[in-house]
Amino acid sequence: MHRELQINRDLAIPIYTQIVGQLQFDIVSGRLPSGTQLPSIRDLAQELNVAPMTITQAYQELRQLGLIEMRPGLGTFVANFDVQDPDSPAPNRQLQLRRILQRAVAEAQSEGFEEAEIKHGFLSLLTGSNGLFTSRYLVLAGLFASALRVYADDIERYLAAERVVIEPISFDQLRSRPDYFEPRLDQAGAILVPLHQVQVLRELLQSSHISWNGPIVGLSFVLRESAKQTIAALPPDTQIGIISRFPEFVNTMVQSIHAVRPLRREPVICLSTDLPCLERLKGSVQAIIYATGADSAVAALKKQLPPGTPFIEFLHRPDEAALQRVRQLIQVPAPTP
Repeated sequence: MHRELQINRDLAIPIYTQIVGQLQFDIVSGRLPSGTQLPSIRDLAQELNVAPMTITQAYQELRQLGLIEMRPGLGTFVANFDVQDPDSPAPNRQLQLRRILQRAVAEAQSEGFEEAEIKHGFLSLLTGSNGLFTSRYLVLAGLFASALRVYADDIERYLAAERVVIEPISFDQLRSRPDYFEPRLDQAGAILVPLHQVQVLRELLQSSHISWNGPIVGLSFVLRESAKQTIAALPPDTQIGIISRFPEFVNTMVQSIHAVRPLRREPVICLSTDLPCLERLKGSVQAIIYATGADSAVAALKKQLPPGTPFIEFLHRPDEAALQRVRQLIQVPAPTP
């Protein structure tokens, strides 16, 4: 059974875009789990009072993203994201250990670590209770490097007993330096990626001529508890500004914020690239809630809005289903060389 979609006809965002964004969010957040049957094109068009072609186009885009699947004679369903035992070649293990360690040292130096710090770090890993050697190494890919680092920490903490290492790699990093990152992928047991970005990753690997035959595991997300608490703590009459990079997720953000804290005043909504709208925020809002990816617009506003203005990142975390999916993955025996 699907959650009733809420279309906001007052937003300057096409209804088709809102439909795609809400269904993406519901699938990624686990509200629509794998195998859920979606309404027929005719039924959903009647429910939302839109043309059937609008629903057809929305479903086609979601199918291209790998989020839904059409089953002839049965209908439209959320795709299956369960982990399966991978039938793939063994990772490339021909890289020499010295090269791997030198690369790690070079990266640490590029991040500003001194030689003594690096030596101490290696020593602590070798002598620590968990040891240097991890049971599995996975890559977490996605759009924004800052958010990926947070998500990787979440997963590593959850799977601390399994000694899993999650390396975050953004799409931009992968796109700009495929030769550098391909050996890392060769060592990984799987690539983790937000559910709605699975197809984007596949296309990126293909366009970058990176051969990958291992599993790609889609992750679902929920709003972080810290973000919920901060939003809920805002005074009731606060005039909120909402900033998003992607128009398709604006209505979903509004609904999620309203679920945490009923909105007494209509929020001021801006895309992060809409400079005139961002300019209007300066004199009209008392708090900013922004989606990951709108960082440059937020950085500029922080210099212009009064000191103490709350800036709340609408940041998510992998949900329980996603964490269990990763745990299931690492319990599948890794390929042997």
